Amino acid sequence: MVQEMVLQQEEAVEPEPDEVLPLKYSITSYGADYTIDGLIKRLNHSSIYVPDFQRGFVWKPKQASRFIESLLLGLPVPGIFLSKEKETQKLLVIDGQQRLRTLEYFYNGIFANTKKEFYLEGVQKKFEGLTYKTLTEDRRRLDDSILHATIIKDEPSDDESGIYYVFERINTGGTYLQPQEIRSAIYHGRFSKFLRTLNENEEWRSIFGSVNKNMRDQELIL
Repeated sequence: MVQEMVLQQEEAVEPEPDEVLPLKYSITSYGADYTIDGLIKRLNHSSIYVPDFQRGFVWKPKQASRFIESLLLGLPVPGIFLSKEKETQKLLVIDGQQRLRTLEYFYNGIFANTKKEFYLEGVQKKFEGLTYKTLTEDRRRLDDSILHATIIKDEPSDDESGIYYVFERINTGGTYLQPQEIRSAIYHGRFSKFLRTLNENEEWRSIFGSVNKNMRDQELIL
C-alpha cells in the first residue's frame, strides 16, 4: 500500500515553480588546496563536517574506487565547496560529500554502506583489491594528492541562508538530487528537523521499510 502511495506521489509531482530569492547576496570566496591526508585529519577532528541538510552517502564501491584511482593516477578531480563558520571556524561541506566520505572510508578501511572492508574494485589491475594499508609505495602519492576547495563566506544575512542557495544551485544542475533533498537544503530549520524525527518513528519505519536515501519517506510524511 505504501509503495503504491509512493508511486502515485511521484507521478503526481509537478515541476517546482521558479525560485524567488528573498534578497541579493554578497558572497565572497577564495580557493585553498588541501592534501588528502590533511583533509582526513580535519574530517576526523570534525574541523570539516557534513551538515544536516546534506543527503546520505550514495556512491557504490566501484564509483568510490574510481575516485581513489583517479587520485592515484594523478588525474584531475572536481573540487569541493566549503563554508567557514564565523564562530567556530569549522568548515561546513556544501558540495563534495561523496568525495570526502569516500576518502574517509578508504583511510579508515571500512565502506560504511556495506560495513565491509574497503578495497579497490573495477580499477586498473595494479590497484585491484588493494586497501589503504596495502597500497605500499602508492600510499604516499595518495596522501600528497591535492583536492582544491572553494571556501565561501556569506556576508549579509544573520541566518547565513546564502550557503543553502549555493548548495541548491550547485546540485540542481545534475539529475541526482530529488525534490525533497533540495527542499531539505533550502528550507532548513526546526520543521525540517521535525520531519527527520517523525521519519525515525518505529511504527512508520515498520510500515515504510528501510530509510530511503533520496528522502522519499520524508517527502511522503510532508
